[in-house]
Amino acid sequence: MHPIGHVHTDVTDLATAANQASQGSAMTGRIVLDDELADGLLGLDRYRWLWLLTWLHEQPDGPPPLQLVPMATAATGEVQGVFASRAPHRPNPIGLSLVELVGIDGTVITFRGVDVVDGTPVLDIKPWFADCDLPLPEDDEPAS
Repeated sequence: MHPIGHVHTDVTDLATAANQASQGSAMTGRIVLDDELADGLLGLDRYRWLWLLTWLHEQPDGPPPLQLVPMATAATGEVQGVFASRAPHRPNPIGLSLVELVGIDGTVITFRGVDVVDGTPVLDIKPWFADCDLPLPEDDEPAS
């Protein structure tokens, strides 16, 4: 796996990064895509929301905890496994951010919703689709 580009933001300290893109929705960032991938941006401008898959390269040294108290259960103190959390320190520190597309200029993508530090490698960019990225209501779920 190779990064396709890097994120550039005003966030330089991991401790000050938003926990989720929605918490950093007032901030804008830029993805500078590798020039040889420019043709892959065709049509991306028709989508308002994008999934960014990133490599969270500035995580603490050492193995990640396999159990922790995630933000979702912080009020109760309930311990959950790392895979039941959005914690960034994980066995493979892959970030998933839903960001709002602001614009594209050449190979520079400007977005709103910063939750990564400056220099974060981008692994992939995918459009968000309402018809497949929202779960089906219980009554509409296909039978297994």
